[in-house]
Amino acid sequence: MKLIDIAIQNIRRKKGRTLFLVSGLAIGIGAAVALTSVGDAMNREVMHVMDEFGANVVVLPASEDLPLSYGGLTVSAVNTGGTSLTIDDIRKIRTIENSANISTVAPKLLVASEIRGNKVLVAGIDVTSEFKLKKWWRLSAGMKPQEETEALIGRDAAARLGLSPGDKIKVGTGHLVIAGVLDVTGSQDDGLLFATIGWVQRQFKKGHAVSLIEVSALCSGCPITEITEQIAAALPGSKVVAVKETVELKMQAMHYFHKFSIGISLLLLIVAGMIIFFAMTAAVKERVNEIGLFRAIGFRTGHIILVLLSEAFAVSLLAGAVGYALGFISPRFIAPYLMNAYNLQFVFDPLLAFGALIASVVVGLAASIYPALRASRLDPVEALRTL
Repeated sequence: MKLIDIAIQNIRRKKGRTLFLVSGLAIGIGAAVALTSVGDAMNREVMHVMDEFGANVVVLPASEDLPLSYGGLTVSAVNTGGTSLTIDDIRKIRTIENSANISTVAPKLLVASEIRGNKVLVAGIDVTSEFKLKKWWRLSAGMKPQEETEALIGRDAAARLGLSPGDKIKVGTGHLVIAGVLDVTGSQDDGLLFATIGWVQRQFKKGHAVSLIEVSALCSGCPITEITEQIAAALPGSKVVAVKETVELKMQAMHYFHKFSIGISLLLLIVAGMIIFFAMTAAVKERVNEIGLFRAIGFRTGHIILVLLSEAFAVSLLAGAVGYALGFISPRFIAPYLMNAYNLQFVFDPLLAFGALIASVVVGLAASIYPALRASRLDPVEALRTL
C-alpha cells in the first residue's frame, strides 16, 4: 500500500472531519473569489460609466488668443497665431507607443459664424468619433447627420435661432440642413452648431487645420501620464493637457474595490488557515495510536509527514474547487439585490480559478506543516502505551 493510499483511505474514513475542513476552507476561498469577482465587475462597470464623461486628454495648439471659447479653448473667425494642428496629427496620435490604450480620437475645428443675425460657434467634427466620445449625447428631434451638408445643433442654439430638423441655413459661404437637435447636455454643446469637419474646413478655407483634438483613453491600466508625454513628443508644436479630475476619478475607482477585495480576501484566508491548523492539530492528537503503529512498523519521519500533508493537499484542492464554484456562482444571485444600481457583468477568469486552487493548497499545506511535524516526532513507545 502506498502512502498516498493511506491518506486517501483516512479521508474517506473521517468523512465528518473532511467535510468540516473542506467547508471551512471552501467558505474562505469562496468569499475571496466572490469579493474579487464583484470588485472586478464593479471596476468594469465604473470604468464604463466614467468613460462616458468623454475625453481625458486634450491636444491644443501651442498658443491661442481668441474671444470665443469651447471647453477652455478660445477661438475666433480669423486665423490664429502659434503652431496649428492638422488632421494628419490624428494619425500621429494613433502611432504612439501606448496607442492600444487609446479608445477615441475626436478632432474639432472651431470657427465663429453669423447665422440669422446671431454670432454662433460652429464646431467641425467627425460625427462618428464625437458620438463615441460623448456617449451621453441624445437627439431630442431628427437624426444623426448622414450627409456632409447636414448638421446637428444644440438645444439652446436651436431655440435661439428658431431652428428645427429640415431647416436650411447659410453658414459661411455654404448652406447646411439641420438633421437633428441635441437633447440638453448642460454643457457648452447646447449652444453650438455641429457640422462635418471637412465641410467646415472648406467653407472657411482652413485647409486641413483643426482647433483641438480630444482623446479618450481606455482606463483599465490607463497610463495617462505616459500617454500625455508620448502625444507631446509626437506633436512637438502642441500643448497636451490631461483632464486630471476625470483621470483621477477613474484611477480611484479602479483601485478602491481592488484593494478592498484583496484586504478582505487575505483576512478570510487567514481565518480559514487557522481553522485547518486547529483541526489538523486535533486530528494528530486523535491519531496518536495510529501514528505510533506506523512508526513501530518502520515508517520514518518523512513518511508520516508525507501522509498528513497528502491528506491536507487533497482536502485543500477539493476545497479550492468548491470554493471557486461558490464564489463564481453566488455573486450572480446576491449582486442584483445588494447593488441593483450597478449593471454588473461577471465573466469567467481562468487566472482567478487557478489562483483560487493555488491559494487553497498553499493555505492548507501551510496550516498543516506544524501538526505534521509534531506528529512525525511522536515517540512510538509512548504512543503504543496508550493502546
